[in-house]
Amino acid sequence: MGLRLASIAGAIMLWWLLSLAMPANLLPGPVVATVTLYKDLAQGDVLPHLAITLLRVTGGLALAMLIGVPIGILMGINQRAEKVLDIWVMVGLTVPSLCYAIICFMLIGLNEAATVVAIGLTAAPSIAINLWEGVKTIDFKLVQMAHIFEVGRARILLRVLLPQVMPYVMASLRMGLGIVWKIAVLIELIGRPNGVGFKLFYWYQLADMAQVLAWTLLFTIVMLVIELGILSQIEKRLFAWRPRVGL
Repeated sequence: MGLRLASIAGAIMLWWLLSLAMPANLLPGPVVATVTLYKDLAQGDVLPHLAITLLRVTGGLALAMLIGVPIGILMGINQRAEKVLDIWVMVGLTVPSLCYAIICFMLIGLNEAATVVAIGLTAAPSIAINLWEGVKTIDFKLVQMAHIFEVGRARILLRVLLPQVMPYVMASLRMGLGIVWKIAVLIELIGRPNGVGFKLFYWYQLADMAQVLAWTLLFTIVMLVIELGILSQIEKRLFAWRPRVGL
């Protein structure tokens, strides 16, 4: 915890030093950005847009996991599926998120459904690749040993396969969250009348760097809270059985 706080303090100090070396309107310091964010919160302009973005992020992440996890696991355990799907996963990975957004908006319309679908489709290939590589490292000798001892399929799934796959599922969840958040902000910027991305673009058009940094600081704080306050705690509970390894 101490190292994390020191790292954050170092980043803030670097930001402050850079702000001293540049014009105030070009790069406001951390104090100015924080005060600006506080004023926006006091005016009630932040939470509604943040809530909308979080709902889109949650929906998009759920869709991405729903698509990416089964595909990644299937490719990892079945060579035929790997040969059929690997090229399409790579194609999905290389298509820019902007293309997904534009296509979804044109096919579905400028609505929430199109936004969530675009977010989910953009993030799903990255999640599938992560699971694909992870599942290939599963020790199937343990499965064979379980069969020798006549262990049932359900027990093998829960006690042998799932514990080996879950670390990669959590890693994919973390990676997917970061991707989905960035995509959501981008899509809001080009096609939605609300959300964090919309506000960022609004203040960009007004060339107000203090507001841009304030909103950037906002979703950085939110991401840290989700990571440290939710995902890390879930991971500790899920993998409490694993011994700690350190050098």
